[in-house]
Amino acid sequence: MTYILILILGLIGIYKLRDGLLIIQNRRDAMENISVNIISNNSPQCKPFKQAG
Repeated sequence: MTYILILILGLIGIYKLRDGLLIIQNRRDAMENISVNIISNNSPQCKPFKQAG
């Protein structure tokens, strides 16, 4: 019974850690997209880029 409880608590901990890391990654990606959008503002003399996706 103890082993099952430890296994369940370990799995819960792993998923909580995974969720936290995903939140951090999403924040970093959002900040990166903001900086990319600032850089990609083209002047009228430049040919426009088409973004993939």
